[in-house]
Amino acid sequence: MDMENNKFAGIFHNGPELFQELMEHEIREILLISSLYNMFVMEEGGTLTSKIINEYSGLNLSHPPVITGASSVKKALALLHKKEFDMVLIIPHLKEMDLLALGEEIKKINPTLPVIILAPSLRSIPHVSTTPCKDIDNIYIWSGNSDLLLALIKNAEDHLNVDKDTALANVSVVILVEDSPDYYSFFLPIIYKEIVTQTEALLTRDLNDSLKLLKMRERPKLLLAKNYECAMELYQKYRSYILCVISDTRFPRNGEIDPGAGIALLSHVRGDSPGLPLLLMSSESENRKKADTIPALFIDKNSADLFNAVHIFFLNHLGFGKFVFSMPNGQQIDLAANLLQLEAKLPHIPDESIAFHADRDHFSRWLMARSEIDIALKFRSLKRSDFKDVEELRSFIISSIHELRIQRQKGLVSRFERNYFDSDIREFVKIGDGSLGGKARGLAFMSTLLSQNSKIHQNNPEINIKIPKTLVLCTDIFESFVAENNLQFFSKPGFKVKEIVEVFLRAE
Repeated sequence: MDMENNKFAGIFHNGPELFQELMEHEIREILLISSLYNMFVMEEGGTLTSKIINEYSGLNLSHPPVITGASSVKKALALLHKKEFDMVLIIPHLKEMDLLALGEEIKKINPTLPVIILAPSLRSIPHVSTTPCKDIDNIYIWSGNSDLLLALIKNAEDHLNVDKDTALANVSVVILVEDSPDYYSFFLPIIYKEIVTQTEALLTRDLNDSLKLLKMRERPKLLLAKNYECAMELYQKYRSYILCVISDTRFPRNGEIDPGAGIALLSHVRGDSPGLPLLLMSSESENRKKADTIPALFIDKNSADLFNAVHIFFLNHLGFGKFVFSMPNGQQIDLAANLLQLEAKLPHIPDESIAFHADRDHFSRWLMARSEIDIALKFRSLKRSDFKDVEELRSFIISSIHELRIQRQKGLVSRFERNYFDSDIREFVKIGDGSLGGKARGLAFMSTLLSQNSKIHQNNPEINIKIPKTLVLCTDIFESFVAENNLQFFSKPGFKVKEIVEVFLRAE
């Protein structure tokens, strides 16, 4: 199939330079308004900033925010006039001003500044939790878990960046529908950590550390909706990018609590997107039967195994795990852990299995979870009827994945690993973790330039400009070789080249 001229071309264009433009808005400066006692409670067992830094480093996230404390309303408002902040966290029990009034004063200074209340329970803020207020952006129930701090910060960033990142790089979106601060304060950290750790687990061994950090920016966005109308708006707006919808059963619809709002929402989504993974959550176990009618997966909020249930949903139903080749009757016939294995096994999979997975968007979903958004959307947009038979469909999937793997290696210096080496697409490979050395670094630089500047090739079609396939032994490997064979003295002047060569060739 001619990938340059047919209707299926134009899948690949996300390069490393694109990832750098993602997550433009980050929470860098946080103002914490709290009594001295509550600050002490939050700091107990280690500084709050240290907890957040540990969470960021543990999940390979960059730029942890800096927290500035203010123990009085007067000091907080003065700081807001002097310094730019990206978020305000308020812990109740401030004597000088009512929380709603404080939110109003903050918004007068900066109307776009997120104002979030961290409360030990809803009972501690009865007036705020029952009174709609445009000046308070969110309420979270804080129980001392630093995971919640990371989740609320990243959730705020996701809402700020989702428009640009979906438009720029087709970044995928997870929608969580939950109106209870108790429950979304519990679920957001679980879901967010699952997204980040699963995304990190999928990062290819070929990527260097900087590209891995950039790739993490392309992780799915997690958006929170608290009522039916907001959830529908998010779904309609980001329909093409939705990875899954996770919904409570009972939440506001048309201004009133509707016990069937989640059923209605997921039923609409299922009718509109038949292959999309849907998860219904409820503390009422009888709603499991209603989930079956959608159909959607079901999790009981009262389950003692709640953490594991969410983990299994992400691993088995969102494509984060291995690709499981199945027959229409459910019989499993093979597994693929990565793109290399998927490409290698596709030629041997029965037609019935290929058709089964294509009709249900399983290939698209698996690729979407790996942030291969362009090809995932292309697969989703095509139907089996667009191909003359399953064999043409199979060839298209194989050639698309092969082209994707080639594009992902362009200009990349990958680490050689015996069990993961693919000589067909690896163009520049290194052994060791040290420096490349001057000559190899120059070749790597030229390889990267050629891969990132397609106009060079377009403007000079008569010239074939390429770097030969290259294997580099890094400086740490060379130094180890020299040390183990006691060859250090050859670094001194006075030895002939022939003499050095003979000794080195005899060395182990």
